[in-house]
Amino acid sequence: MNKTKLLITKVLCLLCILVIGVDAQASDLDTTKIHSAILKPAEIQEGILVFEDEAGDWLIWFDHRMYWDAAVYFNHEDNPMQNGMQLRRGIIQFKTTMYRDWEAYIDLNAARGSGATARDFWLKRYVRTPNWTMEFQIGNFKETTSLERLTSSRMLTFLERSGDSIFEEGRRKGAAFTFYTRRFHTEWGVHGQEVDQNRFEQDNEAFGFNGRVVYTPIQQDRRIIHLGVWGSIRPPDADNNNRVRLRGRPETRITSNDSHRFLNTGQITNVDNYTRYGFELGAVYGPLQIQTEYKTFNVNRDNGLPNANFHGGYVKASYFLTGESRGYLISEGEFFNFDHPRNSWGALQAAVRYSFYDLNDSDAGIMGGQQGVLTFGLNYYAQRFIKFQFNYAFVTMDGNADGNGDLIPNNYSYFQTRMFVRLP
Repeated sequence: MNKTKLLITKVLCLLCILVIGVDAQASDLDTTKIHSAILKPAEIQEGILVFEDEAGDWLIWFDHRMYWDAAVYFNHEDNPMQNGMQLRRGIIQFKTTMYRDWEAYIDLNAARGSGATARDFWLKRYVRTPNWTMEFQIGNFKETTSLERLTSSRMLTFLERSGDSIFEEGRRKGAAFTFYTRRFHTEWGVHGQEVDQNRFEQDNEAFGFNGRVVYTPIQQDRRIIHLGVWGSIRPPDADNNNRVRLRGRPETRITSNDSHRFLNTGQITNVDNYTRYGFELGAVYGPLQIQTEYKTFNVNRDNGLPNANFHGGYVKASYFLTGESRGYLISEGEFFNFDHPRNSWGALQAAVRYSFYDLNDSDAGIMGGQQGVLTFGLNYYAQRFIKFQFNYAFVTMDGNADGNGDLIPNNYSYFQTRMFVRLP
């Protein structure tokens, strides 16, 4: 634990030194002349409402999205899943560029009929040259983990991420440094706990360290190869009594609340820290996209207890039947949306994915279950930002996938659909 804290402290100090150094060698931009700006009339860019000034020093944009989902579950009388529909996400976003090189972002989500909850709140500083860009970010945002987890929900091929992102932890308070060129991208960050976890009775807030490196040897129009690797080390969250628990849904959330997580390790005790690693491979060749990831989750324990090791991943392929092709953003190290439908009536995409996650470690005495999900998908883009998705999935489980004793393991299938709309 002491070594982990020392490493995190060094990283935080390094980030502070880098930010101070960059400010000390700032460009010749005279910010005293751009404290105010006259914004041009609003425009619709990439489906969002944008206001900006002539010089590009100031920019304000608004992005609103809604995701309506519905599902029907089949097979096995012991399956607790129930048919239904829900507002999966209702996203409200505001982003502002200030003084050309500063950016602030607010992201709220109103889902399942609840009030708006915080997702992203951050401030970012850019340092740009003709050949490379650096970013310094602080606030609440996604941890630097896997390709699929980092990809925005509006660009997902399937309704849900594989394994419900069981090894990734989403958005947390922290700071990050990003550097990228035309083909290379890397991000390193230090993250605390979730934004609503800010009062601790027993321990100081837990901080972890993570990093990701991406290389794209081929990045052309309609031809892309993506290679990536990431890693993370974290102690258990404060006030959690040195415990960690892994749980996962069967890639559906219509009625799949916390009580329907078949994969469940229960509380793993005496945890010093846990490490996570992942490998990414993706490619685009015209209308075809192939993507796969392999991930591990390793729990390191105290008091002579055996360590626990879990693994999982997925492989998927998609094909635009109407000829469109995905793009790429090296600034994010992610695949991007396609340009525009080639036909006036829209675009059609077929896809298939198989995911497998194993939370069993007999040597450690932890049997959280195995799960495999085969999903077939069909996406219809009426316009670039109006999408209808249809998924049919087959779920298989072993006898240990019983929700830590609260559920009956069973194999079943389900059909689910989504209406996605991006509102300017």
